[in-house]
Amino acid sequence: MTRHQFLTLFFLALLIFIFYQVILLFSSFLHPIFWAAILAYACYPLYQRLKKHFSPKHRETLAPLVMTLFMIFLVLPPLVILVVNMTGQAVELYQSVTSYIREGQLEKLIDQLRAFPAIQRLETDVLKWEPIKENAAAWLLTSSRGIANFAIAQAGVITKNIFFLILSVMMLFFLIFIFLKDGEKIYRFVYHATPMEEENKRSIFNQINETFSAVIRGQVLTCLTQASLAGLIYWGLGLPAPLFLALATFFTSLIPVLGAGAVWVPITIYLFATHAYTQGVILLATGTLGISLIDNLIKPALIGERTKLPYFLLFFAILGGLNLYGIMGVFLGPVILSVFFVLIKIYQEKFAE
Repeated sequence: MTRHQFLTLFFLALLIFIFYQVILLFSSFLHPIFWAAILAYACYPLYQRLKKHFSPKHRETLAPLVMTLFMIFLVLPPLVILVVNMTGQAVELYQSVTSYIREGQLEKLIDQLRAFPAIQRLETDVLKWEPIKENAAAWLLTSSRGIANFAIAQAGVITKNIFFLILSVMMLFFLIFIFLKDGEKIYRFVYHATPMEEENKRSIFNQINETFSAVIRGQVLTCLTQASLAGLIYWGLGLPAPLFLALATFFTSLIPVLGAGAVWVPITIYLFATHAYTQGVILLATGTLGISLIDNLIKPALIGERTKLPYFLLFFAILGGLNLYGIMGVFLGPVILSVFFVLIKIYQEKFAE
């Protein structure tokens, strides 16, 4: 081994080691860094327009500060109201479920379901109603108690750790300010530091940019639209805890397979079983042609078209991302998949022969 080769290997080993240590240093702040980057990226087009209204002297400091303050006042008040109302509605939901089961309403509901001809045709040796009655009551109690306990626990954590919560929020918005102010510099640094040919590097970074943009706008816009529409429908139908149900719709909309139907379909079945036919028909129609249809229209258009990937592959990428990275996987899964296909394309063009 020549001296030049030895020094090159030593340098690469040192670089990899230090890079790993830097990752360990910032791993404790991974979530705020990630969500700050997502929020800054989502608002970056609006920030670019805002910058044009500032003089060159104040463009680099005052513009990101104003944008960050705007995001604080846009996000924090609704979030506080949401948490307060969520806790109250979760506790009310548990109390209502407990009373419902204690009064024997669940057994009446199952008996009403058995009265439907289609259900009667299913009553074979496979379908035993007594175990269903017992398990349904236990499942409802456990689920509602878990939701209530979780909401109360989170409220308690927030109250006890108010200082750390404020610190975390301040860190989040400070990072948003940094990403807005120096986002282009950070991007250029990472771009130029990537050891690849210019053409290949450009393809990969463009694909990452397109995928992030499509997934952020597609997922967030779809889920917010579905949750808002669902919340209005639940409120208009006079259903209990509409805000809680709307928030549940938002989170289930992020998950493939489940979708918003995981919330409105059981409620529709309940309404029909309790002979609230008018409410049931309205929710069935608006859920099918409104809440769930939004998912089938917006996501493929905003995500599939821009990433140039089949939607069924994105479907599995989101599921796998959720399993590996939690809620961050909704964004990371499609990006990893799209970069994989770009690398395959580069390999075919450059190295296959």
